[in-house]
Amino acid sequence: MNDPLSPTPPSVTAPAGGREDAVDRYERLREEGLARISSGRLEEAREVLREGLVLAQAHLDEDVVERAWCNICAVSAELGDTAEPVRQLGRILLQSRRRENRRFAAYHLSRAWELRKDCRKALFYARIAKEHAEELDRSDWVAAGLCQIGSLLLATSKFQEAEEELEAALTTVPAEAHLLRALIEDNLGYCYIVRDEPAKAFSTLFHCVRTIRRLGARKYETEPRLTLSYAYLVADRPRPALRHGLRALALAEEMDDADHFKTALFLLGEATKQLGHDADARDYFVRLQKKFYPGDDYLADMLLVIDARSLVNLKAMDP
Repeated sequence: MNDPLSPTPPSVTAPAGGREDAVDRYERLREEGLARISSGRLEEAREVLREGLVLAQAHLDEDVVERAWCNICAVSAELGDTAEPVRQLGRILLQSRRRENRRFAAYHLSRAWELRKDCRKALFYARIAKEHAEELDRSDWVAAGLCQIGSLLLATSKFQEAEEELEAALTTVPAEAHLLRALIEDNLGYCYIVRDEPAKAFSTLFHCVRTIRRLGARKYETEPRLTLSYAYLVADRPRPALRHGLRALALAEEMDDADHFKTALFLLGEATKQLGHDADARDYFVRLQKKFYPGDDYLADMLLVIDARSLVNLKAMDP
């Protein structure tokens, strides 16, 4: 989930309720949800955001209710439940009177369809989200849209087009949007690797990881660690590839992130193979095969004897 949670519209007011104003209580719940997302506690985040939705439905106007739905749908999609997000976000995109909410709905719809492995629909909604952001003159939202489009182009191996979109995102993102800049840098760093620009790749990726660590946004650290591991493999430097791969594996396991866990096992197998540690490489490849490809008994043996680095698109929807 690349986009921050939708904030409360600044014009919203509500009667005081208890010790705190309803708007303030809603915003506190939104901030708490965002903090839990950043630390990878998505189930907890969804529960907190549902409290915010109930509060908004009881005390606030429809604009806030729509934003509360966008926030819940964004987290639900990441948890693998895309049916409700597609339904609710589609409704908001078609019916909302506020362009801001239509933008949030389109952006999160794009992510939901990305998670459903439908790049065509994901790109369609990403471009709608960017158009709304441009109409609203919000450079951060434009940059997020460009990043999402670039990410989807990466997933379909359109590397030159992706690089153009991501470089445009990097020039558009506001200086204070540190996390968004880091997410753009991860994707752009991968473009530079694939397009044989290693110096630019490592510089971009190191800056990305430093930013994420400074922000304490652990959920977002896994992917650039994987990208760095892959970059070192391409550069024939297996020892740092192993180090970053192990960090990514631990983070993916902590976050219960199956897709990144699968990628980490592959990269660790390749790194230990390059180091000449064939027994360790076999262990990683066997774990990969048993957990994710149980019917493909040949997989571990095949990966031990071929160089699969050039055959894998790390950012593909179904690598």
